Amino acid sequence: MTRQSALAVFICLFLALPASTGFLVAATCQPIIPELLESRATSSPLEIREITVKLAADEELQSRPVSKERVESLLRQVSREFEKLFSLRFRWQGWELWTSPDNARTLEELAEDLDRAGLKSGADILIAVTGQPDLELEYTGFSLFREATVIVIYTPDRQKLKKLLRHELGHVFGAVHVPSPSSIMSCGGEGLGFDPENLKIIQLGWQRHFRPFGFPFPEGVRKELEEIYLRIRREILKDREVRRLLGRRMAANRLPLEEQKRAFCLADCSLMLAQLQLEKGDYQKAVEYCDEALVMAPGSYEALNLKAIALRRSGQVEAAVNLYQSILKDRPRQFRVLYNLGIAYGRQNRLAEAEEIYLKVLEARPDFIEAHNNLGEIYLRQNRIEEAEKEFLKAIELHREFALAYANLAEVYLRKNDLARADDCVEKALAIDPAMTAAHNMKGNILRQAGRLEEAVRAFKKALEKNPRNEKALYNLGLVAADLNRPDEAREYFLKAIEADRRFAEAYSGLGLSYLKEKNWDEAIKNFLQAKRLGYRSPVLHVNLSFAFLARKDWPAAEAEARLAIEAQPGLALAHNNLGIALAQQNRLEEAREALSRALELSPLERDAVLNLAAVEYSLGHEDRALELFLKALVLSPQHPGNGSIYNNLAVIYYRRGQYEQSWEFCLKALQSGFRVEPDFVDELRKKIKK
Repeated sequence: MTRQSALAVFICLFLALPASTGFLVAATCQPIIPELLESRATSSPLEIREITVKLAADEELQSRPVSKERVESLLRQVSREFEKLFSLRFRWQGWELWTSPDNARTLEELAEDLDRAGLKSGADILIAVTGQPDLELEYTGFSLFREATVIVIYTPDRQKLKKLLRHELGHVFGAVHVPSPSSIMSCGGEGLGFDPENLKIIQLGWQRHFRPFGFPFPEGVRKELEEIYLRIRREILKDREVRRLLGRRMAANRLPLEEQKRAFCLADCSLMLAQLQLEKGDYQKAVEYCDEALVMAPGSYEALNLKAIALRRSGQVEAAVNLYQSILKDRPRQFRVLYNLGIAYGRQNRLAEAEEIYLKVLEARPDFIEAHNNLGEIYLRQNRIEEAEKEFLKAIELHREFALAYANLAEVYLRKNDLARADDCVEKALAIDPAMTAAHNMKGNILRQAGRLEEAVRAFKKALEKNPRNEKALYNLGLVAADLNRPDEAREYFLKAIEADRRFAEAYSGLGLSYLKEKNWDEAIKNFLQAKRLGYRSPVLHVNLSFAFLARKDWPAAEAEARLAIEAQPGLALAHNNLGIALAQQNRLEEAREALSRALELSPLERDAVLNLAAVEYSLGHEDRALELFLKALVLSPQHPGNGSIYNNLAVIYYRRGQYEQSWEFCLKALQSGFRVEPDFVDELRKKIKK
């Protein structure tokens, strides 16, 4: 299976240097000073949630006396405030030494390096403090929301550093910038306390998870969060300069520098709304919010990355690839964007390129769980089962709650025909995430392989509950309908899967199979070839195409497809059988004999391979071997309705050997089965018996 994997996109939120003058803002959000917040927090029904924090200091900070002690002291104060305000308590796990790159000039560059360093292992939040002296001080703090990572520039000013830590930790729990200078979440961070809207966001953010995969906010709070972000957005849109930008009456670079910075920082609200639309599946709205952010923050790679994800999920994969590539041209070290490009290549069935990308990502971050999972999916699609299993197991080793890897591992065991282990993996996935579409989908696949078709249907329909347009579940329902001999229903599901994703190659293959069963060779070939054009390279597809070409008497095309199937899966007996037929029809009998012998070696009880090899052996003059094989075919299927031709062939062979009684016995069986035996042969055989 190929499930759409969890995304690794991150939003970058930042705190500008304190501004020297007030802005022209529409500030209806009133500040809440810490004392008032404390009294409000006492009625909070939430239990105290303890958050583990890993601290990181670069070599420049290490050289500053008492700097780490000062950071710890201020964090204790911030922790006490967050505990009173939000029932959140921070407990740090000591310091990591971080060698920050000396050539970095911005916090964003440092954040990229920090993300690759993987220092957060074992903690919920990473707070890195840099003492680099030559940074461009456009921003003094930077937060990666989904990764729960904060980086700040150290200042000996205790008040500024404390406010900076409060501001950036607010971002970790979903807070965004507001146009009110009296809020600590203003772009300059001048305010004394959190504004009411961000206060509510962080209270809801109490429930966020810190797993390195999946969207951090639980589904139950997303609607309320969206409403809050929309209220903040309405206040932002009242700002005169923002209105001018969004009305396209002014380019962002024509604003005064301070206004450019402010517009850029206020874009994070639109980005959070875009994230929520992605989770809802409203990809068009997500694109609109990203475009809005790009007007306010031109060139924002976070906005471009989110927009590319929305385009990819909506089926506009080529446009997504172009966006990813444009980001990477400017920021080649953005391995999370590179990871997303790998997903897009996978959607385009550019499997070799996707594999190469995931290997590069894992070289930069060996502990990137989702990259291990996605690389495993690429291996699965290439039928590299052992390599796929290794990657899924590595993902699970890195995090025992990564449900998607369990679901994918189930497919590995399903392909190994180990249904018990496959089912065990699916149950583990569903125990972690009961609503997981991919797990229900895989449960259906296991039930289908076990022959429990009606139960499989229920599992696939369960997979559709969360996303009625899930193309894989629709495709699988089509396969079950075909198994149940419901061709019209099967075709309907395949068409729905194609409607959900026009590039879903497997659905075209399924549609081709439905036409194949109806002996509509032209439509079958048309859809199989479309699946190939979209990059589908399954050995089953090649076998089905070879069969359709055999039916059309296009022997060279049938041979080519059979050879592709064998190349992909050398042990596929049916592919060797089809190759043998195609070669025999081109009078390449020795090659045909070799191919059919291999088919029989792989599947000794396959009647068709036995018969085809018997016919070739007879044509080559190997009468004894042909006789042996025809008799074997009768033993394998004594009641087969097509045995009339075998009886006829045996009658001819025995006649040629002068064994007329045996010949007459099989001739009678052929006639009794309804097979049309040549009248002249019957007459001649009668004469021989009378003599």
